Amino acid sequence: MKRIIFNSADLPGDERLRRETWIDSLSSGYVRLRADHAPGTPFNGELKIVLINDVVIGTLSGTVDNISRTTVDVNIQNTDNVVLLSNIGPHVTRIEQDGKTADCVAGQAVLIEQCEPSVIRVAERNTCNLLAIQAPRRNVRGRLLDLENRFMTPISVRSSAMALARAYIDILLDQPDGGDPPMTQLASQHVTDLIAAAVDVDGAIHEQRSQGLRMGRLAMIRRELDRAFREPSFSLTVLAGRLAVTPRYVQALLAEAGTSFTDELTARRLGLARDMLTSSRCAHMNVAEVAYECGFSTISHFHRVFRHHFGETPNSLRSNATGHPR
Repeated sequence: MKRIIFNSADLPGDERLRRETWIDSLSSGYVRLRADHAPGTPFNGELKIVLINDVVIGTLSGTVDNISRTTVDVNIQNTDNVVLLSNIGPHVTRIEQDGKTADCVAGQAVLIEQCEPSVIRVAERNTCNLLAIQAPRRNVRGRLLDLENRFMTPISVRSSAMALARAYIDILLDQPDGGDPPMTQLASQHVTDLIAAAVDVDGAIHEQRSQGLRMGRLAMIRRELDRAFREPSFSLTVLAGRLAVTPRYVQALLAEAGTSFTDELTARRLGLARDMLTSSRCAHMNVAEVAYECGFSTISHFHRVFRHHFGETPNSLRSNATGHPR
């Protein structure tokens, strides 16, 4: 994997020069897009791209009125890719291509062709926020024979497949450069699976037959664990209910990844507890308060798993780190 981050705030010069440099680089070297700055608005622009073999994912945000891909850009880049565009901003974004228009509300997505000119218009200034997922047409068509009829058809904000895609893409966007080539190839295949599932007119989720969808679901599981692990009542049943799947399915996905719900939950709680016990910002809290803050329901259980994991008691860790056991 290769990451590219191009932020106007990191460029030299005054605001005018940063704006011109960012827009010129956007159109000539990064993604072959043209942008028109929203007049009267302080400029900012950021492009994040992750290259995964023949798949590209990225986010684009900036204070612009519109973004376009012209015939000239198409001819220069000369690719036959499909792009799943998702509006990740709060306001309506209009996407135009081949005489068709799609007004995407927050969270909505649409599939476009990279080999055709297109225009993206933002409804309000300061609100251009897009997620783009790009893959070769032939690869997506291999998973969805009806692909050609899916372009410029808005995807519901309630699409389960799109939610899985977003969760998986969020993880990939945070990955560092490099990575094992076989795993990179798998990630590329997973993204292609997710594009096909998101634009499938049937809206059916066949996770058992699609590794990409399963990886998307696993990403959602881990995201919910990150969000809710501090809740003392958080359990496998609660997690499965929030994601509208069975506890057995959650267990199966985690087992495929070589872990379990208990291991994932405990690791997050213990990691936070260790950080709090060694931080001066939490010196006013005693060990029991730290345990409860991290989601442990009993202090005895906290002491037992903490010592098993770290080889010392919470008091000992705090004393060694800060000199003030409590």
